[in-house]
Amino acid sequence: MTKRGITLDAATALGYIGQTVLLELMWEGDTEAFWQCMHIVGVVLPVEGVQDEAYFLGMGIASSTRHANEIYFEDICSIRAMRYRDRHGSGNVLGRMTLTHSAGSGAALPARRNSFTVPANGSTGAAHP
Repeated sequence: MTKRGITLDAATALGYIGQTVLLELMWEGDTEAFWQCMHIVGVVLPVEGVQDEAYFLGMGIASSTRHANEIYFEDICSIRAMRYRDRHGSGNVLGRMTLTHSAGSGAALPARRNSFTVPANGSTGAAHP
């Protein structure tokens, strides 16, 4: 499978600044995607002849470092903005932008709580919510 990243226009990419997001990432040479939750603190857009690739500047939510990491768009399989986080759950996910070729990694995602299908405790009673 040829790895491709997401494509975002400038307005959409800038809209993620200040958001906490759930990222599905796959680095070159990896065979499986992994999930990471980060705060987006900046974005670098391509400038012809200066910067060829776009990337976010992100801080891991559990990171003790004071420096942002570069998260290149080409490494992002999907991105989901988090509505909020609390100490009891992984947060509610607002939206999703997924590559058209992606069938998903099969990784479990946080269940939507307090809906008619999922009670407040997050349990769906099913193996694959």
